[in-house]
Amino acid sequence: MAPATLVRKPRILFLDAYDSFSNNIIAQVTECIDAEVTQIHIDDPRFQGTSTHSFSEYLRSFDAVIVGPGPGSAEVETDVGLMNELWRLQESDLLPVLGICLGFQSLALAFGATIKKLAEGQHGLIHEILHNSQSIFKDVDELRATQYHSLQADIGHPIQTKRAVSYPGELWNITEQCPHLKPLAWDFEVSSNGAVLMAVQHTEKPFWGVQFHPESICTNAEGTRIIQNWWDCAQEWIRERNINARRAGIPTRIASDLDGHANDVETNMLASAAKSKDPPIEDFIKIMSDPGNVGLPHYPPSSVICETTGSGRLKVSDVCEVLGASMDEVIVLESGLQPDLLPLGVGTGRYSIIGLMPFGETPRFFWWGANGRLQLRDGEGCDQCALATRDPWKYLKEFMVHGKPAESPESRKCSPFWGGLMGYATYEAGLETVDVEHEKSADESTPDICFAWITRSIVIDHETKKLYVQSIRSNDEDWVSATKEQLYMAAYVKSQTSTPNATPLPKPDPFDTDHELNSYLASCEQHVQNSESYCATVQQCQNWIAAGHSYEICLTTQNSITARRPPTCINSRTDKHARLANNELSWKLYKRMTARNPAPFSAYIRINDMHILSSSPERYISWDRTQRASCRPIKGTVQKAPGVTSADAHEILSSSKERAENLMIVDLVRHQLHGVYGAGNVVVDQLMQVEEYETLWQLVSVVDTLPPVLDASCSKDERKKAEMLGFEAFVESLPPGSMTGAPKKRSCELLQVAEKKKRRGIYSGVIGYLDIGGAGDFSVVIRTAVKVETRDGDGDEEEDTWCIGAGGAITAQSDPTAEYEEMLGKFRSASRAFQPGEYMPRKVDGGVRGRYAMELALDLARRMEREGIDMWEVEEGSIDGDEIMEELEEFGEEGEEV
Repeated sequence: MAPATLVRKPRILFLDAYDSFSNNIIAQVTECIDAEVTQIHIDDPRFQGTSTHSFSEYLRSFDAVIVGPGPGSAEVETDVGLMNELWRLQESDLLPVLGICLGFQSLALAFGATIKKLAEGQHGLIHEILHNSQSIFKDVDELRATQYHSLQADIGHPIQTKRAVSYPGELWNITEQCPHLKPLAWDFEVSSNGAVLMAVQHTEKPFWGVQFHPESICTNAEGTRIIQNWWDCAQEWIRERNINARRAGIPTRIASDLDGHANDVETNMLASAAKSKDPPIEDFIKIMSDPGNVGLPHYPPSSVICETTGSGRLKVSDVCEVLGASMDEVIVLESGLQPDLLPLGVGTGRYSIIGLMPFGETPRFFWWGANGRLQLRDGEGCDQCALATRDPWKYLKEFMVHGKPAESPESRKCSPFWGGLMGYATYEAGLETVDVEHEKSADESTPDICFAWITRSIVIDHETKKLYVQSIRSNDEDWVSATKEQLYMAAYVKSQTSTPNATPLPKPDPFDTDHELNSYLASCEQHVQNSESYCATVQQCQNWIAAGHSYEICLTTQNSITARRPPTCINSRTDKHARLANNELSWKLYKRMTARNPAPFSAYIRINDMHILSSSPERYISWDRTQRASCRPIKGTVQKAPGVTSADAHEILSSSKERAENLMIVDLVRHQLHGVYGAGNVVVDQLMQVEEYETLWQLVSVVDTLPPVLDASCSKDERKKAEMLGFEAFVESLPPGSMTGAPKKRSCELLQVAEKKKRRGIYSGVIGYLDIGGAGDFSVVIRTAVKVETRDGDGDEEEDTWCIGAGGAITAQSDPTAEYEEMLGKFRSASRAFQPGEYMPRKVDGGVRGRYAMELALDLARRMEREGIDMWEVEEGSIDGDEIMEELEEFGEEGEEV
């Protein structure tokens, strides 16, 4: 029986259908009605295979229920699960219920409605909702609400069957088909869809439902008012129910009387989790802390040794080359800069970090999803220790907690990275966190998680022009001082050669004189997926969206570039000189990539068998040492091409399709952060702003969190948890939502089918660092080329293969041909590093397109003009930049095959 009048916080049960916006609803409810919300899934194992009675008993611990959105159809039992038990509750067990989206459709279906497809799916679209100002819409003004649905509830209303009513008030009449459902709101904005039912109220039971999403960032403030109104209606029903019960002599029950039941169930779940066979984390930390045995050197560090000097006009590449890092293993996280060496834009990367990995000195962690093996290897590749676990992150988390230095630098606001772990996690490592089956690989060359223990590093602050030379090794002051002096002299020499003076220096030759590199580039061939198969897969994704399985599916494909390896690089696994030459080749390619496609979150990783060249424009998540976190989801892209202006890009990115793509990911990111930081601590600081990059314009949003507030009453465990909120958000948000779609779990499952279970690997994963001071920063691995060294007998030593993944978000509004062109445009952004000059033949369906060559050459000519290069030296003589453009335009118009 329902609880009496409340003298405490209301207890709300949230029934989660595996949606990617659920935590936003929970946060909204927690804030606007000051409730305690308990979340369970629609297939909660506690209530599977048992009687309905056990679930109804559990419900007595709560004052009301919210049934959330989710993928699928209300007609499919497994998509709604426990929802159906709510609609069948006995009279004595009734309690107020609010259904949202799928929950709304489940309610409508249970009481006579039919579920039909919309002519045009409504995902991430904001419409004005017509309501009758009654019930949960009391005192609600103009309502503009976000919708995420491909299906609708049909109650047999004349406005649905005949597309007309006899008089305006008929809109709110109950229908013969659904005599217990009273319409409360309609949407008329899309003519092809007709009138779409937006809200109902059950005439006898305390059930309400809304089709739209009141919690979306783009639903106006009236969405919150509706939640408040629902709770007011729920409380009124509770009061009336209890008055009637007392009159009938039936005792009322208070929800808190049954708290023990819910707690017992939760305790049993914790006990089951405690039976995990994973090795104790405490033992793992003891091993790591014992350098005399197999542990890590300099762990935990006693202090951070740091000296600073001015960076002058030194670039990141200059620093790497001065220190010889480019010839060895190294991890570089580089912020793209303008010609004046300042960051590309506000919030797009202020620091660059160079993690030094002297040969044979740098331990690293690996984890393979195929066998669940977490392994520590020393700098020479020898195994130090290993354990089996399906959750490597809990070990790495405790490793970072115990790895904080005994003494911190004087200013906690100095360098964002003192030392710690740098590396990557693959897309498949992220799939493990959302429990999606995938193709697992035990290939030693490609671990799913790879982090190096970085004890020496260089950090460049591009705003203050300051270099931080750092070490967390004991007694390493001499190295820090010597390295600082080395970089100081390098900055001085660079200033002498790059500062304008009365005698201008000769202009650099625009052509690379590295014959070995030129030969390598000339041998490159691109291999991309053909348009027919890609467009067919786009259509398959749209069919799933139309059936209600997803709102947005981020489809990708793996393209590649093959090249003849220079003789000096062959046998690089066994020959030192070949290894150095091979590393140098990858470094040169990375410099070409960042020069042609500068991006705010570029990265170069040379570790073990991996060569990673990344020019990513997207930050996945960053957090500082106070645990304030920030995400910069990107969705919506316009490629720079002849005739496309900034105004054109802004117009395109203002379309409902592009904004819907971005909005869906913003709401997803908010959901992920709310799940860790809680209600009231997640804010959208930038919503769908156009940002310009070297090769494209993109629609970017920024979602931030507020750091936790700790007072004297906080327990030790609460404080420990608060110190790692950023790490928790990092793990809980994997894989990046901008690379999956929403709802995330179902979209990832569909992508396994669409992409034929092919591994994405590092592409779609994340690259970044975990700082011993508690901070972290990661980019999304896009616009990235990856090469894996072949092991003995595993491949052709004389040929390199660089994989470059690319794709885009598929929605109901997507045009397959346009999606293919967008995928190619993103591929070109990364592949430019492999083009001799700006041209390379591209194999598509057996041919090479002249138009593509023309576009690339036009881009080169524009860049030559912008950089003041007047003449282009070629064997036949010299050609003016304008002549190049004119001739290439004529060539492209002819559409000739190259």
